[in-house]
Amino acid sequence: MDRSTDAPPDRFCDLVMKGGLTSGIVYPKAIALLAARYRFKSIGGTSAGAIAAAMTAAAELNRRKNNTRASFDSLAQLPDKLQERLPGTNKSRLLSLFQAQPGTRRLFFTLVFALNSRGTYRRIAAVLAGLLMAYWPATLASIVAALAVFQWGAGLLGAVLLVPLALLLSIGFWVYLDITRKMPANGFGLCRGLGLEAGNPALTPWLHEQIQRAAGLGPDVDPLTFGDLWDAPGFPPPWIEKASLAQPIRSIDLQIFSTNLAHGRPYIFPLAQEEQGATRFRQRDRLYFRPDELVDYLPADVLAWMRSHSEPYQVEPGREESDPAEAEGRALGLRTLPPSRDLPVLLAARMSLSFPFLLSAVPLWAINHDAPKGKRHFACCWFSDGGISSNFPMHLFDGLVPLWPTFGVSLEPKIAGRDEVYLPEQYEKGYGERWNCFAEESSPASRFGGFLSAIVRTMQNWNDNTLARMPGVRDRIARVRLEEDEGGMNLNMDAETITRVSQRGEAAAQALLARFDNAASPERSSAGWDEQRFVRLSVLLKMIEARIPGVTQAIDPRSSWVTDFDTLIDRAMLAPEQGGPSPAPPGYEGPLTQQQADELRRALAALALFASGSKGAHTGFKPVPSPELRVRPPL
Repeated sequence: MDRSTDAPPDRFCDLVMKGGLTSGIVYPKAIALLAARYRFKSIGGTSAGAIAAAMTAAAELNRRKNNTRASFDSLAQLPDKLQERLPGTNKSRLLSLFQAQPGTRRLFFTLVFALNSRGTYRRIAAVLAGLLMAYWPATLASIVAALAVFQWGAGLLGAVLLVPLALLLSIGFWVYLDITRKMPANGFGLCRGLGLEAGNPALTPWLHEQIQRAAGLGPDVDPLTFGDLWDAPGFPPPWIEKASLAQPIRSIDLQIFSTNLAHGRPYIFPLAQEEQGATRFRQRDRLYFRPDELVDYLPADVLAWMRSHSEPYQVEPGREESDPAEAEGRALGLRTLPPSRDLPVLLAARMSLSFPFLLSAVPLWAINHDAPKGKRHFACCWFSDGGISSNFPMHLFDGLVPLWPTFGVSLEPKIAGRDEVYLPEQYEKGYGERWNCFAEESSPASRFGGFLSAIVRTMQNWNDNTLARMPGVRDRIARVRLEEDEGGMNLNMDAETITRVSQRGEAAAQALLARFDNAASPERSSAGWDEQRFVRLSVLLKMIEARIPGVTQAIDPRSSWVTDFDTLIDRAMLAPEQGGPSPAPPGYEGPLTQQQADELRRALAALALFASGSKGAHTGFKPVPSPELRVRPPL
């Protein structure tokens, strides 16, 4: 399929990409191919998927502003560049991006040495061999001690028995120190993203250069921000009324997951903008950063931008008695995180790609409100990999009925006898359960390791896996299946493997286009896109149909043991001194106005009318699996 053509200026798609560390090499060729048929409106991802999403958004900005798809063409060549061998070394450019700090190099060497080892016993043997080499002083000291014991007349057997004991104690001691002291001091990871190898950029500077170049920005230009993406030309197209869109309009909507371990939940960057004007409601705790900490995480120009677009900590008006004093914030050197419009895309991408223990978590700060008033203090929020909480957030951009397709590219283990790329092409396909057959491993050690891995994967992916089976979702997710030595933690893949994996991503894009893009149709409509819209409408009506009886019963004034809503609305219009709620109705700044009360009553009447007119309207549709309409908080 030709990648040299360009998409019509008013034809859009959204794209969500799954995390998977080096599995991200699946995405460049897929993105470039999709760009030949669609303009990207909303792009999201986690971990490696966030890196691909950031580059996609930057390339789309360059296309919109400069009428060129050169950045997409360059993106398609990225896997070829990552497989290049560095001069004078046996390392690929991909592996060179991961550069450990001095205190964690021994552990990192052990990790790299054990990569690509298949089977539990081989992995254990590779780790042990890596430890012997990485901690060679301890190894040498153990051998010397054994020889000394032999010389002192303890005999050969005593010397031989001493070697493993000495190795266990000496290497174990140094590993313990590196894990419990060096790694926490390094952000709980082996690599911070900045490196010391001359001429070989580490992950974060390399990513910064790639994002800037994809956006058509020079190295000395201000870093790409989310505001640059929101203000891109080319959206909305003439056939969409601006008033019908969420405000403010984001021309290119990049959303990236990261996990706040202190709060125990995911955050989506950029953070939602706070409401304008004074309000007693805050959507979330405000985040702060310390420049002296982020200097070890970000290039100097990006950190300088953040300093110039932030303010020192100040107590919010009205919270003087509850929040920490400004002197405490000054002592820590805290500054407010730049507004979402001014937030560098690089920071969000790096926060999402914080693969546990390999890449250091990123420290931000917030006020700990668990403490009582007067004793509240600042606490560090460690942001780790977005994939911890949602590795494939396919729901990010879904409307109830879509204006354009939202494509997903997912990653999963290879299945014997099945295609390397799979896209369900019929409604009856693709809703089967995903299997983790760890219990079928041949050795007990492998089964036990698989059991532990399955626990972690289930905690991490259950929500994503469940959603991916749903009607209207599964038929737009291209599943790329990878062998054990492809992607993931395989930092040192050879050139042939990198090429093979990247071509699989291109095949995934071809499958999506074959189903959703019909070049022979004047409307470029297709059976896949027509079916998608019809199924999504049917799913919506089915969910409403299942929920509406409970709503009508709840708003019926004849219900027992409740105060009817008319009375509640009348009461909400009263000031506290008149017997109304104090200080105001829940969620409101003050008593309801007459207009607000009238609108609430009209909404109740409309619900009752809709319920009476929709009974049995969609009983013929059989969703597999059956969906549910739920209320859930934003992230």
